[in-house]
Amino acid sequence: MLVRRTVGARGQVVLPKDIRQQFGIGEGTEITFESKDSEIVIKPAKTPEQAVEEFCRTSRKVKMGDGAKWVKKAIEEQLEERYGLR
Repeated sequence: MLVRRTVGARGQVVLPKDIRQQFGIGEGTEITFESKDSEIVIKPAKTPEQAVEEFCRTSRKVKMGDGAKWVKKAIEEQLEERYGLR
């Protein structure tokens, strides 16, 4: 979905209702802004519980006893997958 909005004098933008509903964004919902190359990514902020759950999913990919190189590789893969970073 592509929607255009105009930035107001104070730098404010109204998120379209369809997008707010799709992502469960309501009054008081925290959102994050991420600059990625020439884009701005806006998404609902993760709760502390979601952040821990995501971290645990990442750590399961690391085999125990394989040493630090596997931890580094898993982190790099997640950065690439999620943010296009390496």
